[in-house]
Amino acid sequence: MNYAVIGKSLPHTISPMLHNMLGNLSYGIREFEDETALANFVRSRVCKGYNVTIPYKQAVMPLLDEIDDGAKEIGAVNTVVDEGGRLKGYNTDIGGVELAFKVAGIEVKGKNALILGSGGTCKTVKFFLEKHGAKSVGVVSRSGELNYDNVYDMKDTEIVVNTTPVGTLSIDKPIELARFLKLEGVFDAIYNPLETALVREARRLGVKAANGLVMLVEQGRLAHNLYARYDDIPVWGEEKTLEIVRAIEDERRNVVLVGMAGCGKSMIGKLVADKLEKEFVDLDEEIESRTGKTIPEIFEELGEEGFRRIEREVAFDVCLKGGQVIATGGGAVLDARNVEAMKSNGVVVWLKRDAHNLARDGRPLSKDLETVRALYSKREPIYRAVADFEVENNGAIKDCADKILQII
Repeated sequence: MNYAVIGKSLPHTISPMLHNMLGNLSYGIREFEDETALANFVRSRVCKGYNVTIPYKQAVMPLLDEIDDGAKEIGAVNTVVDEGGRLKGYNTDIGGVELAFKVAGIEVKGKNALILGSGGTCKTVKFFLEKHGAKSVGVVSRSGELNYDNVYDMKDTEIVVNTTPVGTLSIDKPIELARFLKLEGVFDAIYNPLETALVREARRLGVKAANGLVMLVEQGRLAHNLYARYDDIPVWGEEKTLEIVRAIEDERRNVVLVGMAGCGKSMIGKLVADKLEKEFVDLDEEIESRTGKTIPEIFEELGEEGFRRIEREVAFDVCLKGGQVIATGGGAVLDARNVEAMKSNGVVVWLKRDAHNLARDGRPLSKDLETVRALYSKREPIYRAVADFEVENNGAIKDCADKILQII
């Protein structure tokens, strides 16, 4: 292991995968319980270079021989390179932020900006905004002068940046964007899920927005290129960052099938999952597996309200994990929180099947054709509103699966 990402606890880091994709195959993970262990590692010089993450971006600085001017000004180092026996620290996060704003088309010059959170990422974003001519930069924290109680007084806000963990693997938002009537751009440093609730709200409002994936990959590419100055590994341009971002998005994106019970979601989902080489998950089967009861038994014991509560818990667990094809229950879209979870990592496809073709066996709310038609009429506008795409399924199952694959 010549290179590594270092931090305290890194169970979800994608840095090794990222650097492998950049052509560095000797990259791994090093975790340290405290700053003493960090110092011992730095002094050992066992690695040619490493990326530094929370909580050591400041702690590593006094251990180095030299620090790049940009990293000094920001007050944090995220990349260390052994340059002929001298350890030099850099901050490539700033380049990551620059590319993220560039790709999203968010203009900074002359704009009033708010940064949510006051940690290490805040320092990098503040440096970027001020460097590119922002008119004002306010930092919002829980107990600061500018906080979440008075933040909406900043009525001239045009750019919002989230550097807090709120929204990570959830559908939570740190603030309500709709209250900023002059808003033009939103950047969320979170990259998991692919579309945070904050980014999704921005896009609904017609505001340019981006998550943290471009920043993450770009800072890695820039660090990789620093390593390449002293090692025989390839050097890459910005286009490589965008290529890797697309590859990660494709791998992590869920395909979520919605529609009436009996419309073929499970059969089609399995075919699509096989072709895309993704995991297939049937939400109803997952509910039965977790509860040890059939869907009709749950309805009989707990009623529809009790079933929907269990369905919501399972939908959150499943949909906030990426890389799957998911067949949902017919009524899963009735809960707006389920829909938010579906869209966080996924593209939602509505399978449309005529009411008389819907299977009805073992489905508590589909007792007869008249009941099915009434239910379909009620749910049709909901399916249409939540779906990114609509696909007819009144013919061969394979044909429907092929249509979905063409869309994806």
